[in-house]
Amino acid sequence: MKRIITMSLFLFTAMSFAGCVIEESVGPVGPPGNANVFSLNFNFRMVDASINGTVASVPYDVPDITPLVVDEGAVLLFFRDQGTWTAMPYTFGVESQDLPAVDYTVSFGYGYDDGFLEIFYETSTDAVDFFSLPDRTIKAVIIDGFAYGKNRIDLTDWNAVKEFYQLNEE
Repeated sequence: MKRIITMSLFLFTAMSFAGCVIEESVGPVGPPGNANVFSLNFNFRMVDASINGTVASVPYDVPDITPLVVDEGAVLLFFRDQGTWTAMPYTFGVESQDLPAVDYTVSFGYGYDDGFLEIFYETSTDAVDFFSLPDRTIKAVIIDGFAYGKNRIDLTDWNAVKEFYQLNEE
């Protein structure tokens, strides 16, 4: 009896899968690239900044930041400092000349919306001379349809982002 049940179960299972055909459909291979991902290079210059209290900012018109980028994508910024690309936002402390302690902090950050990007320095005190802060070379990476949930990538590492999305150094 046990043998009949086992054979019946085996035959039922075999017949169930007999009609299943698994096909893998692969389309033509496209050219290598970075669909819907690109980078922009520009300079953040203090002479272009508007100062409002503890914030010095420069607005940029960036038509490539679309509603799709704002709602489902990402905008990543990196700045060049001491030979490396550093992810933004970034905060550093400025030490007092009298004591080995941080006197104040400066944050270098950004915000964006549809067609718009703003980069800013923000200080922890209004006693800072903004024009003593350095101009910066910036790379912006604009990503439509952000796939981070499916792909593990260190978004704070310019080289990892450049390699993953096959961006040009330019």
